[in-house]
Amino acid sequence: MNTSVVIIGAGLTGLLAAYRLQELGFEVKVLEARDRIGGRIHTLHSGNAKVEMGATWFNQAHYHLADVIEEFKVPYFEQFMTGISYFQTFSNVPPQEIAVPNDSPSYRFKNGTIDLLHSIAIKLMPNTIFLNKEVNEINVIDNEVEVKTNSRTLNADIVITTLPPATLIDQITFTPELPNDWIALAEQTHTWMQDSIKVALTYKKPFWRAQGKSGTIFSNVGPLTEFYDQSNLENESYALVGFASGSCARFTKEQRIEKIEAQLKMVFGEEALQYESYHETAWCQEEFTKSDRQADNLFPHQNGGHALYQEPLFDNKLFISGAETSKHHSGYMEGAIFAVESVVAKLKGLHLTQ
Repeated sequence: MNTSVVIIGAGLTGLLAAYRLQELGFEVKVLEARDRIGGRIHTLHSGNAKVEMGATWFNQAHYHLADVIEEFKVPYFEQFMTGISYFQTFSNVPPQEIAVPNDSPSYRFKNGTIDLLHSIAIKLMPNTIFLNKEVNEINVIDNEVEVKTNSRTLNADIVITTLPPATLIDQITFTPELPNDWIALAEQTHTWMQDSIKVALTYKKPFWRAQGKSGTIFSNVGPLTEFYDQSNLENESYALVGFASGSCARFTKEQRIEKIEAQLKMVFGEEALQYESYHETAWCQEEFTKSDRQADNLFPHQNGGHALYQEPLFDNKLFISGAETSKHHSGYMEGAIFAVESVVAKLKGLHLTQ
């Protein structure tokens, strides 16, 4: 009988791990609390435009991701950075024109980042992914693991969780309880994107390009701290997308829009206010990403890839994976794939010794 595995989370780590394990002969099911796959990869359709409210860019240093992109034949293209960019250092200093060197370009997926996930998901066996399945309890009972969701209970030989560690301890009850040092570490492990607000504005035309501008903003002042052109490869849809400061979470959406409009007007002029749609995702409010137990004032990637995450728990029945656990590019898509390679290698070794 094949070893059964339940994977919690249908993001990049969860889906790729499911594919790799199925190829090795494991019996796999993936449980996802949301009504969509992707996790912190979220490509939003807005009219003709696809805008990224989660993970977006990658570069040449992300060689594990590059291998997966090649394996699944997912098209991508270079981020548009041509023209004048802007950088604002202090609130009493106007944005300064800068030239951004293009010696290490970033890339985006031609059909949105979600295309990578769909390309993996389509190769999974039928009835592998189950959406709207919020895991509440994980109970290790004798030689198997019981996984209770909001609507069903599953039993498996092994469970792999791909949730951010802080989210895991905040939202799932364990029997036996997780070790105290593990819980303390999870509370002190930064959840990538939790303190981010992603903002997207779509336009009929790329007015900034006509102005000889790249659409790029870097600001120490905000509310937008980074902003980029996110028009599609075919130049049929146009958008500006980036990050608002996490401190903006204390404002209402209407207040954020007002402040963002003022900043864009200062940089680009009145044309920036003629947008077709505005979208935002405050990841600190996303139910299945945020954690009330996430410690305050953590620095980015704090405790990412920690040694404790590399060791399975409960006599090789619970494996901890996901982008935050990766020792390589923790938090990023590259880290998510490295985490897959790590956990699959462990399960393959365990499988061969049985």
